[in-house]
Amino acid sequence: MHITLVNMPWASIDFPSLALGILKQRVADEFPDSRVDVVNANLDYLDWITARTGLTRDEYNFCWDSYFTGYSEWIFSSALYDDPQWRNTEFADLVAESVPGDMLNKGRELHALAPEYIESLVTRILNDRPDVVGFSTTFAQNSAVLAAARLIKKTAPEVCVVLGGGNCDGPQGAALHRGFPFIDYVNRGEGELSFTRLLSALRDKSSPADIPGLCWRAADGTSHANAMSAAPLPASALVTPDYTDYFEQHAASRAGAMAEPHLVVESSRGCWWGQKHHCTFCGLNGSFMEFRSKSPDRFVDELLAMTERYQVLNVAVADNILDMNYLRSMVPRLAESECDLRISYEIKSNMRREQLASLVAAGIHYVQPGIESLSGRVLKLMDKGVTGCQNVRMMRDAESVSLGVVWNYLFGFPDETEEDYESVIDQFPAIHHLAPPNGVTRIAIERFSPYFNRPELGFGDLRPAAHYAVIYDLPESELRDMAYVFDAAHQGISSTQAERLEKAIEIWRHEFPRGRLTQCDLTDSIVLTNTRPGFTWRTRTIEVPWEMAAFRLLDQPCTSDVLLKKLRAGDHDVTAEDVSELLSHWRTLGLLFEDGGQTVHVVPHAANQDLMRWVTGEGSPALVPALLRGEGHSIPESATGLRCWRERDEETRAKDGIYMGEERYEDTPVHTVSDLVARGTQHVALPAPVILGDGRDREVVRGLTHVRELTGHGLSVDWELDLGTETGRWRLFSHLYPPRSVAGPDGDAILDQWRATFHMNKCGYRRGTGFVEISDLRHGKQRRVIMRKANKAKLESLLNGAPAAAFRRQEIAAFTKSGLVHQVGSLLWWLPSRITRWPVVG
Repeated sequence: MHITLVNMPWASIDFPSLALGILKQRVADEFPDSRVDVVNANLDYLDWITARTGLTRDEYNFCWDSYFTGYSEWIFSSALYDDPQWRNTEFADLVAESVPGDMLNKGRELHALAPEYIESLVTRILNDRPDVVGFSTTFAQNSAVLAAARLIKKTAPEVCVVLGGGNCDGPQGAALHRGFPFIDYVNRGEGELSFTRLLSALRDKSSPADIPGLCWRAADGTSHANAMSAAPLPASALVTPDYTDYFEQHAASRAGAMAEPHLVVESSRGCWWGQKHHCTFCGLNGSFMEFRSKSPDRFVDELLAMTERYQVLNVAVADNILDMNYLRSMVPRLAESECDLRISYEIKSNMRREQLASLVAAGIHYVQPGIESLSGRVLKLMDKGVTGCQNVRMMRDAESVSLGVVWNYLFGFPDETEEDYESVIDQFPAIHHLAPPNGVTRIAIERFSPYFNRPELGFGDLRPAAHYAVIYDLPESELRDMAYVFDAAHQGISSTQAERLEKAIEIWRHEFPRGRLTQCDLTDSIVLTNTRPGFTWRTRTIEVPWEMAAFRLLDQPCTSDVLLKKLRAGDHDVTAEDVSELLSHWRTLGLLFEDGGQTVHVVPHAANQDLMRWVTGEGSPALVPALLRGEGHSIPESATGLRCWRERDEETRAKDGIYMGEERYEDTPVHTVSDLVARGTQHVALPAPVILGDGRDREVVRGLTHVRELTGHGLSVDWELDLGTETGRWRLFSHLYPPRSVAGPDGDAILDQWRATFHMNKCGYRRGTGFVEISDLRHGKQRRVIMRKANKAKLESLLNGAPAAAFRRQEIAAFTKSGLVHQVGSLLWWLPSRITRWPVVG
């Protein structure tokens, strides 16, 4: 049997399909004599459409991200109904306010070309003569899947067409099967067992009537829907996906130059919070909310094996929520591995700072904590189980440990009031230094959510979202069963207040890369640094004992009464008026966030936050150049070691207790730099300039190595560089923290360009199991290089500078041509920094 599994647009080009990777492995296990192919039509379509319309990655991502407007599904409706002009005017009128004009014009162009693409894709699929073609359809893939399925059945009626995925859950799958007769089978629910049972039935020509969840047709074409399984698959039944087809196709696709590929893994299914408190707006886990997680050892072994197999270190975990038991098992194991992973995970927002730090140590650099609001009252309406102050604390602590936070601000909940937003919006300037929401959105009513299932919660008159009637030629009753998104009368705040919220978040996103607020706790004082545009002060020192105690107590949300009680319990003779006046003063400085009678301070620990931020725009992400201007002190003649500070801000460095003294300036700085980071160092000054070409090769390499290692750890560096005769090759060093001065011809112009284009991880390497990955953006375009394990020893010898005499002439030529190794006189030196931290995109 030949089975072809298809991942249609608008699936993300960055990620393989977890569902199809799992099914490929399951079918291979159960039917070892069968041929199983995965066609990544999303990558194929990107190549096809880019050649015709110049579609950019941002435009593709806009389509991928526009499911709730119907924009992306409408594009392929022309192919579904074989009409390049299918309901153009109706759809343009519908989305005129939600889709920018340029993207509406682009959509019309894509819409007109969709039938041609589907025909070319189906021709190629059928040329391989499959017996079964299976489509996974989730969110914005539906119309593209139906269009391809229709043409396959029209062209080759003997081919069996099967659908599965999120769009087929519950009533949706039955409606798809009823409404589109060219679909032979729809698999509803988890497909690992039912899909292989269907393949057995097809092979044996037996009845599918007893396969749980399956929709099938009788001889007369009548649609039947078997009852779905009452119990979810146990974690032990979850298999490791096979992504071979995706990574081979991605490497050959235009996507290879547009996006770094990621692994998609799952450590669990379901949601342990949702089992107890189903968030009112959430429609995920439609059929099975029950939480199941893999054993920690199995998950770690599986993950590391997959990174080695596919030579990929970027990982997206598909789970809805982190198993908290993993903090004591999986997380330490990953931290001990020798893999420099970049993992994204969904977590709950009430985790403590030390727990967040453990995630970063394990390679979990981005989290989606389900924040969704900063109003405790609105969060209670959502049944989130957290408060506004807890969400702000999470954002603050994530900033302290350089953990990226992804979230959206939601509004439009029944019973919310204007006042729920007034006080929060007024406090936004105080938290402009914390991760802003990616967007602000009125909630959509999703199938399977409590708002859908329980009209008494406030949304009684639900109708399928308006775009379904424009995309699909089906009666309202069928659309109601097929739809995932529903329209309802708006609830909650007024449009005026919503506009105020949107504008305030737009300002927040603009100010985030440019402002910071940090603390250095020196035990006998606490030094604060502020660059937020909304507050004019630069530095403050808290040194009154009871005020320091109050600040530390406000690390956790508490009421003023509780704060007073704890201060008195700590032998501080203060009154309620003292506490009130202090809180009022700190409020004017933007140090506090208040909600629901509780207060929490918003000051992260210093971690060079401004170096960890990218400003998005044309070309490569870049650090705001102003952040690099005016930094530094002259290098004194008396300095013989590395001078170290707890803060990079120049004014703060003059404060008592911020200077940490000198450290040894050794030829092998890797461990020295790690020790500096562990001690809380944020800024380092080299004791002497780095002068290329003066014959002191070892001294040059020592200086460059320190800058490389400090840069890789996110520390700022005072250093001076003399390029000598190599001014034309300055870009080789442009991934290093910019020097304070560049000597030589055009030194000032080089320095300006260096500062303007510098960002973290511009050229860096990461260790994997059996390989090393290098990512290089120094010359404007992404370059990804994989070195085999056999070269690991050579790399380690080059880190601190290796004698060129130890290498063959051909090796030296290859090293220097690659731009990853630079020859400094008699020494060969490794250029890329080891990537240990990841910036947050603002």
